[in-house]
Amino acid sequence: MTREDRRNAAVSETLGYILLFGIVTLSMGVIYAIGYPALQSNIDANIFESAEQNFIVLQSNMDRVAFDQTPVKVLKLKLQSSAIAVNNESSMTITYGANPPEVIHTGEIQFQKDSKTLTYEMGGVFKKYPREATVMVSKPPIYSSKINGVDVMTIGLVSVNGNSYISGKGIATVTLQHNSSTMNKTSVPTNVTVTINSAHATKWEEYLEEIGFSINTTSTTAKSVTGHKNDTMLILSKHVVDVDIS
Repeated sequence: MTREDRRNAAVSETLGYILLFGIVTLSMGVIYAIGYPALQSNIDANIFESAEQNFIVLQSNMDRVAFDQTPVKVLKLKLQSSAIAVNNESSMTITYGANPPEVIHTGEIQFQKDSKTLTYEMGGVFKKYPREATVMVSKPPIYSSKINGVDVMTIGLVSVNGNSYISGKGIATVTLQHNSSTMNKTSVPTNVTVTINSAHATKWEEYLEEIGFSINTTSTTAKSVTGHKNDTMLILSKHVVDVDIS
């Protein structure tokens, strides 16, 4: 082999290594560009699913504090680039018998990951994805039944009292403390009207219809729904739980 041949062979070998390195680098870039978003999407989905399970536990803890009057319950929740807050945005107005309308500010606890939210409100848990309808993950303690052939409407209204917010990648500690509980019940069947002001009003409308309320469609909006239930006994319990997030 001549010197010229050896030089050409060396150049060809170098070019081969360069081309191989370029192909490997390009392949890694394509895999990263395609695979990383899918991987991150799966991670985010797992974070949100874990938070949903935590909100079911939160609902159970709220029931223990509100109805059983357990003094304090504590729940820890991993944020992982999410946020959780307590606010006073929702409310229920209830009218029955000869009583004047009573406005009850119920508040809510909301977890947010990107554009997805989980909300504890009036004893129920709601899930919302962007551009999708709200899903009632777990029902509130509001239901109808019959006792000796008489309609009975039970409204166990759990209100959240607090105003705190935390976000980031750490662990949020949610402390629930019993504040107050009262109960009223009618001695004879009466007419009941409830108006719920909530970002999840459309889902509340479905639920109220499910338990026997007639919906006033003329006053129902995306943020408010009114339902009527006539000739029913009413058991109304109101509970306030102090919530602190740190």
